[in-house]
Amino acid sequence: MNQYTLSLVSLAASLACSVPAHADPLSLKLSETVTYDTNYARNTSDDAEVVSSTGIALGLNKSYGRQNYSASGKFGIDKHKNFKEQDNNNYELSGGFVSEIASNWAVALNGSTSEKLNSVENNPLNNRLAKNMVRSHAAGMNLQYGVAGRWSLLGSLGMARTSYSLDSYDDYQNRKQSSGGLRLVYNTSDLLSFGLGVSTANTEYPKQIVAGVPEEIKQRSLDFTTNWQVTGFSRLDSILSYTKNKYKSDSRADFKGFTGRLNWNYKPTGVTTYSLSAARVTNNDGSGTGLRNNAGVYDTIEDYILGNIRYVDTTINSVTTSIDGRMRWTPTAKLGFTAGLGWDRYDVTTSRNVSSAGPTGKTSSDYTVVSLASDYNFSRAISVGCSIQQYKQSAESNPQVTTNVQRVGHDGRQFSCNASFTID
Repeated sequence: MNQYTLSLVSLAASLACSVPAHADPLSLKLSETVTYDTNYARNTSDDAEVVSSTGIALGLNKSYGRQNYSASGKFGIDKHKNFKEQDNNNYELSGGFVSEIASNWAVALNGSTSEKLNSVENNPLNNRLAKNMVRSHAAGMNLQYGVAGRWSLLGSLGMARTSYSLDSYDDYQNRKQSSGGLRLVYNTSDLLSFGLGVSTANTEYPKQIVAGVPEEIKQRSLDFTTNWQVTGFSRLDSILSYTKNKYKSDSRADFKGFTGRLNWNYKPTGVTTYSLSAARVTNNDGSGTGLRNNAGVYDTIEDYILGNIRYVDTTINSVTTSIDGRMRWTPTAKLGFTAGLGWDRYDVTTSRNVSSAGPTGKTSSDYTVVSLASDYNFSRAISVGCSIQQYKQSAESNPQVTTNVQRVGHDGRQFSCNASFTID
């Protein structure tokens, strides 16, 4: 650990001696993580890197009558051995409030703000190691009628804003989003419930000028959910959605289809837990993962006036199928082991309408990751852990088809160890 971390640990140790156990709902956590990656840039160059991440986190969780207040703040410093331009300071602040109202109502408010380094594999292929900080701000409200009983009605509202520091991202990925939803839930028993609802999300890209107008995506979804406590050891949660997306710039980019996810947890004994999840998602989900309209694209209003057109592939439909499995084994109260296996399948279809943008067609690729981790709690305050991860990304099956996120074949290993000191 660097000298800054050691100073924090010394301060925390002094605080621990002066604070009695369970005195208040505050918590303090100091952590240090060192990671070695054999392919940090996630490309064919296989550039190794060592990253040191030092963090401090403060938390508050206070119940007062029928209300609960929560807040947390995290601040981190990341240092890189070889790619020092990636060094950064990151933070995350969040707060929440939950309260029951009258006899059958409940309301929850939450907000957050953060800044962190964008994952290098999400940067442009020709600029993977650029320092690209992503800033996010979000606020939301949930209102529930029917706290107890067979029927309940849930409503939600949300707002979010995301921006990037890298110019090539700032030009088209900065976005603001508003969302809302209404869902009716029927509890057949304490073990099984069903839900039917509608949701909406509007995403605006102020700097993404397509066909002369800033891009805007309107999403409407019909959702069916179920939560099933199969036994005392097994739980199943799922959601199936029929989604329609409409693009302001061009109706040819509109999308409709089914998406969904399923999560299953199984704990047959007190020391072993299994979990399995599966999901099908599309990049046409209102999250703004890239340009999708194949008409001429202008980077700014001025470019549109001057006729500085550039053709890019924007009629892209991308579907990702994911399966993840984990097993957790805790032979003692202090020692634990976790094994994981993940697989993602990316299927991309393009249907361009200008020849200069390249050929139409389909391409696919796979990503597989295998991981093994262990952790040990010396005491309530001190814990350590290490993990190893093997990952592999296959190349595009049709390299002639250009996608928004061009995936190149690569593989590598990641080794990580961490230590933390917590007062709560």
